[in-house]
Amino acid sequence: LPGEWAAGYDDASTPYTPAWQEEITSVPAQACIRVAREFARNAEESKGRSMIIMGAGICQWFHGDTTYRAVLALVMLTGCMGRNGGGWAHYVGQEKTRPATGWVSLANALDWSRPPRTMIGTGYWYMHTDQWRQDGYSADALKSPLSTGALDGMHTADALAQSARLGWMPFYPQFDRNPLDLADEAEAAVAAGTAKDTPGYIADALKNRTLNPAIEDVDAPENWPRTLVLWRSNLFGSSAKGNEYFLRNLLGTHNNVLGKDHAEGLKPKDVKWHEHAPEGKLDLLVSADFRMTSTTLLSDVVFPAATWYEKHDLSSTDMHPFVHAFTPAIDPPWETKTDFDTFHLLAQEFSRLAKTHLGVRRDLVSVPLQHDTPGQLAQPGGIVRDWRVTSIPAVPGQNMPVFSVVERDYTAIADKLAAVGPLADKLGFTVKNVTYKLAGPLERLSRSNGVMLGGAADGRPAIDTDAKMAEAILAFSGTTNGALSVQGFRDLEIRTGRKLADLSEGSEEKFITFAQTQAGPVPVITSPEWSGSETGGRRYAPFTINVERLKPWHTLTGRMHFFLDHDWMIDIGEALPIFRPPLDMHRLFGEPRLGQNGAMEVVVRYLTPHSKWSIHSEYQDNLLMLSLSRGGPTVWMSPSDAGAIEVKDNDWVECVNTNGVLVARAVVSHRMPAGVVYVHHAQERTIDVPKSEATGRRGGIHNSVTRLLVKPSHLIGGYAQLTYAFNYLGPTGNQRDMVATVRRRSQEVRY
Repeated sequence: LPGEWAAGYDDASTPYTPAWQEEITSVPAQACIRVAREFARNAEESKGRSMIIMGAGICQWFHGDTTYRAVLALVMLTGCMGRNGGGWAHYVGQEKTRPATGWVSLANALDWSRPPRTMIGTGYWYMHTDQWRQDGYSADALKSPLSTGALDGMHTADALAQSARLGWMPFYPQFDRNPLDLADEAEAAVAAGTAKDTPGYIADALKNRTLNPAIEDVDAPENWPRTLVLWRSNLFGSSAKGNEYFLRNLLGTHNNVLGKDHAEGLKPKDVKWHEHAPEGKLDLLVSADFRMTSTTLLSDVVFPAATWYEKHDLSSTDMHPFVHAFTPAIDPPWETKTDFDTFHLLAQEFSRLAKTHLGVRRDLVSVPLQHDTPGQLAQPGGIVRDWRVTSIPAVPGQNMPVFSVVERDYTAIADKLAAVGPLADKLGFTVKNVTYKLAGPLERLSRSNGVMLGGAADGRPAIDTDAKMAEAILAFSGTTNGALSVQGFRDLEIRTGRKLADLSEGSEEKFITFAQTQAGPVPVITSPEWSGSETGGRRYAPFTINVERLKPWHTLTGRMHFFLDHDWMIDIGEALPIFRPPLDMHRLFGEPRLGQNGAMEVVVRYLTPHSKWSIHSEYQDNLLMLSLSRGGPTVWMSPSDAGAIEVKDNDWVECVNTNGVLVARAVVSHRMPAGVVYVHHAQERTIDVPKSEATGRRGGIHNSVTRLLVKPSHLIGGYAQLTYAFNYLGPTGNQRDMVATVRRRSQEVRY
């Protein structure tokens, strides 16, 4: 083969040799060789039973996808994919929605109207909290020397804007005008004969610039998010990466942002730059919670919520083959309500007000190209076809989003929320390109749940209580309704030519009810909703059906892929799995270099792993645990880093960068490597957080020193497996590449 190749395993000058990786990871070359050989030998002798277990931390690095693809490549090369006891296991907490069809269909109200609006959370907050204004670098800083130049000069916000206008990823709000008025305008043009149809009218308006995507002027007041409702979420005390930007730009309140927007650096070409970023976009913040959190403290309205001991619900995980029930031990006390009841009460009041306000309207809905639909074939060869910069036609559903008009009867929201709608009968529910006909489950549900009487949902199966909703989710899912599983596999047999239905035949009469989940664990049924087989008491492993029954993967070729030939993947040099180091925050953003800089401070990698003593922010304020620990937030440091700045165990320190500041006590531990600190997720600022010397304000939370970074290649859509779907694909929220300056502060703290 042409080119320069490694002379041997001990060649440290050539990438990907054991000796080369030792200089990066500190894992001895011989240990690397031994583990690799043992992994491969075990795979050979056990027929693929070698496994790599990983957590969510990989996906929080900017280039985490390349690491993940390296893991996939290893198990593919050793024949471990689709084997029980082999492959990879991604444990990010107990998250696996086994009754997927019922959940996703009812969650998105697909029984009443289609399509729904769903959004990529990372992209939404990156733009609406103005964290994009901190990125003064171009996407071509990431490119390969062999790049075609497609990403040259492109700001990350431009990449998001292009992704939205080409229909790759969603963005909301959609346009710079009200979608209700746009629907009326488009339908009037069709009626007058000046437009062929509504999608064509919108496409022409976008092409002619008489209508513009909202993302292209995201800081214009008409495009601000105005109302935010949170439940089961401590956004401002746990999950908001770039917390201080949320406080400053979204809420317009006190914050510890220390840096300036990159006005002197690269500015977006397609997204308008306002000289002064808006502060305080949100008008109303509503939260529902069962405890006081950072979020409830900031909210305008707080609904007291029931805990999991006080309501009916469902739980399923990837750790066990069952669907579990939440069963209330007591009724919700005092004024608390379940989130289910809270939303029904809100819907009833909203529907009452709508009689004199909104009434019945037509709504223009823009949705991206969808996975497992013809939209995933929209870019032959992975070639980017941007109608904005070339003369090619702008075609909805090909190089634009799909535009649909949905009728909204705002007076009937409460009625519809309480019942299964008629589209379940007419269209069925579709998951992963398998459509399930629901006549049987609907009839059964009408008998078990009863039907609604009067109103817009007259005669429809009732889901007006949390227990009835749980029953419906189970009834509409192949994993819990054997008849649907068999139906789905028989449909796949016709389309793939492979024998599949026997995986669930014999389960036609098996129907897992909510009462059964309350009585005891009931194993789920093998179903087309997932790629593993649990037939005959076997335990779930992903892709066993693909490997053993040759069911095609949902990819461009129907096979597993090493190679991704999309234009953007080629331009950043990642068509094949490669190694990408952490971002150089000094070169890209001017942050200090790692290590000591002559002052009594040290610059370190700032990591926020999950805590061993809490579940996100829940229990982090538990008095017993705080008493056994330091009584408040902590920073774990290595002895060498602590010694360099004369910090002793339990001293107060400050972690500072342009994003914000954290004040906490130091935990000096030999378990920590030099150059890295741990600030466990999630530590709020509600207990024992003094004022900062850097700002004079209250110190921050673990996410005060982080912010969102978006990798442009995560925004690819409309190309086979690289196509958007709800809860499937989108940009990850990357913050692990951040660095911070740690210094010892005055031990006389002020509160």
